[in-house]
Amino acid sequence: MNAHAANLKNYLLSHYQEQEWPTLLQQAEEWSSTRPLEGLRILDATPVFRNTLAKYMALMAAGAELWIPAHPPICNRDMVALARQHGIRTASKFNTEFDIILDCAGQYNRLHPTLGFAELTRSGIPRLERVAHPVIVVDAGRIKRIETILGTGDGFFRALEQLGHRDFAGKSLLVIGYGKVGRGVVLQAQQRGMRTTVADLRDVSDELPTGVHAIGMDNAEALTAAITHSWCTVTCTGRINALRRRIHTADVHNSSTLLVNLGVEDEFGADIMPERVLNRKQPLNFILDEPTAMRYIETTMALHNACALELLTTDLPHTLMPPPTDVEERLLRIATERGCIGAELRQLGHLR
Repeated sequence: MNAHAANLKNYLLSHYQEQEWPTLLQQAEEWSSTRPLEGLRILDATPVFRNTLAKYMALMAAGAELWIPAHPPICNRDMVALARQHGIRTASKFNTEFDIILDCAGQYNRLHPTLGFAELTRSGIPRLERVAHPVIVVDAGRIKRIETILGTGDGFFRALEQLGHRDFAGKSLLVIGYGKVGRGVVLQAQQRGMRTTVADLRDVSDELPTGVHAIGMDNAEALTAAITHSWCTVTCTGRINALRRRIHTADVHNSSTLLVNLGVEDEFGADIMPERVLNRKQPLNFILDEPTAMRYIETTMALHNACALELLTTDLPHTLMPPPTDVEERLLRIATERGCIGAELRQLGHLR
């Protein structure tokens, strides 16, 4: 392992136990011997927090020339500075020549990497679906469910607690969007004894846990009433402007409801002012020093890294595609057998 990667590893081991990040540790150990990304220019647009440094460690151990955005839209500035101290370069708008872009939300869709993209989120798909490159979508795989179902739900409530909100039992929560993130929020809300309602564009009533109610999103009166009568409403659709023209804006603005966005995009739409939504429409868990706990995000980051190797070694079509099943299976096995979340993963049958 090169000096910068080794120094990052030592720094991270002072903050995390090994069972919190087994897949990234294994990946770095293997790649430090094989150096599969030697000399490749890789731009990584993952939001920068302390646990992101573990992702960088593995890429650097693989020999990559690693770059991150000079001004990441979502980051901990201290961690950006620390990344620079460990030999990671920062890319301005003038740096456009990369072999692989490990993107997030399709930020770099206008660039032309020689080998292709690996996209971290579903929100990046509309920006990348027409690029003339291979695009591996991490969010289309099973591993992302660890982060979104277990990790984001956990981070949502940790953020509320940081803002002074506790005693959740009996309070009403409206969850808009019942994908992976919405499911995680509902799971955590149930564990806290909340009265929970889900709103979605499709009929999800048969998918909900016992005691959770469903409403549609095609009736502005009903949706607005559900928002204004809830203690908290959280958007989890992953779609920009998801609520635009679906609610009565003035009623929502004038309510006492806590409004929360958990998506990378502005799901409320421009008619709802940023100051009306906690954290000014940025994902609420990003107020935390660690928006998603290391144990819930490290396998996703290892998969994002592994997609770089797939782009290098496999002749892929110039289209969107899910991550390879065999790659996911191997990482899931490491996380389940060596990680502290093994029991949680075994309880989620679709991740076994």
